[in-house]
Amino acid sequence: MFTVAGGWDMVEKRHSVDAAELLRLSRDRQVSFRFPLALDQRLDALMDRAVASGERTTRAELLQALILDCVSEGTELGDMLRRLRTSSNGDAVLDRDVPRDNVLQFSEHKPGPRTGSA
Repeated sequence: MFTVAGGWDMVEKRHSVDAAELLRLSRDRQVSFRFPLALDQRLDALMDRAVASGERTTRAELLQALILDCVSEGTELGDMLRRLRTSSNGDAVLDRDVPRDNVLQFSEHKPGPRTGSA
């Protein structure tokens, strides 16, 4: 380890942020995980709703807002996890009825950023 200006060592600096700094300006971390297709489509539907209400946002910012506003009580988180684990694809979709053949068709997207369709 070596010390940088201000007396911080490099490890401490990489894993520290100013508590008063705005989240949108703060150092970030790349997160990569897989989503069930129906939840990915739900995120797109939530994006469409945000854009329709006048917001200029991204999927990443919307996920950040949902995490920030999420419950933080352990029992409530447990309830949410159990609901996720027992939910079907049909439970995840917004503004759509499950068709008689019980097969949900979703629109395809090219890789890359999506900022809403409105």
